[in-house]
Amino acid sequence: MSFISAQATTTRNANVDRLKVLVYGPAGVGKTFLASTTPIPEHTLVVSAEAGLLTLNQFDLTAVEITNLGEVNAVLQDLASGTYPFSWVILDSLSEICEVCLQHEMQNSRDPRQAYGELANRMTSFVRAVRALPINVVMTCKLDRDDKSVDAFMMPGLPGNVLKKDVPHFFDFVFPLRTFSDDEGNVRRAFQTQPSEGYVAKSRVGHLDTFIEANLTTLYNAVIGE
Repeated sequence: MSFISAQATTTRNANVDRLKVLVYGPAGVGKTFLASTTPIPEHTLVVSAEAGLLTLNQFDLTAVEITNLGEVNAVLQDLASGTYPFSWVILDSLSEICEVCLQHEMQNSRDPRQAYGELANRMTSFVRAVRALPINVVMTCKLDRDDKSVDAFMMPGLPGNVLKKDVPHFFDFVFPLRTFSDDEGNVRRAFQTQPSEGYVAKSRVGHLDTFIEANLTTLYNAVIGE
């Protein structure tokens, strides 16, 4: 029997069983607060690189604060071991971890090009490893504006052109977190699931509305089911 005959399946049954999400937005838009919206708070781990846990002080979530790449990798090894019962990890934020890594590479290299190259290699491997965890993964990121193109657009804020271009490909969902005012003047937050209005966005499932509630339980139910 040929390899194709033995291994071939149908794409009709392909589905998503865990969320791998990159959320980006400006400071204060509520990226960290998303950790409080998972469907299983007691099985949610917040990995904070921004010392920004104050916004979650009304919730009883498990959290660790990290200050260097060694601590990041230690957390990753713990999660990969399967020792802990977490089904969600919120990494806040990928931008900050990249900046810490870049400072380390700059100290070890006199050539900025080499430092950015090492940063890209190291962080690409890291993102791949986190994405491979058998749990739901949400990474937050700063917002960056590309003013060099003819049509300026908003994208995840990461140091170096290589990371900006490559990292979004590793996620099933890349959502800008946006705010809107309703008819009564109340501020509402929403994930933008499709590229429009100058924002980079993507969803590997086609049935999501362009804007959905900025809530991880809502997203999980919409993609995977209640």
